[in-house]
Amino acid sequence: MNNDMKQLFAIAIAVFFSSSAAVAAETTLTGVISDTMCAMGHESNIEHARENSGRTMTNQECTVGCVMRRGQQYVLVANGKTYRIENQDHASLATFAAQTVKMTGTLDGDVFKVSKVTPAASK
Repeated sequence: MNNDMKQLFAIAIAVFFSSSAAVAAETTLTGVISDTMCAMGHESNIEHARENSGRTMTNQECTVGCVMRRGQQYVLVANGKTYRIENQDHASLATFAAQTVKMTGTLDGDVFKVSKVTPAASK
């Protein structure tokens, strides 16, 4: 093998490994879409709203309200762990807020980039 072929082969190997490392595998987690303020429970926030207005909010109203009006962010709570969601503008987050879902996307530490959200099968 001459030097030109060796260089070409080395470049091809480098490109292959760098491109495969950049593509993260998709993961699916089952959990509840919540918000950063009420990640583990909405009870105190719902009680506070009831005291102020006399109206009881649903968990979904609490989650979406915290995100839209209080500057919080959507999170996924799965297996006792809270995952931050990178793409906060994903349309399914508000639709399925406070519901148990199957969330598919890429995971980088505790940050989840959502590609798809579907309702989890009811038990």
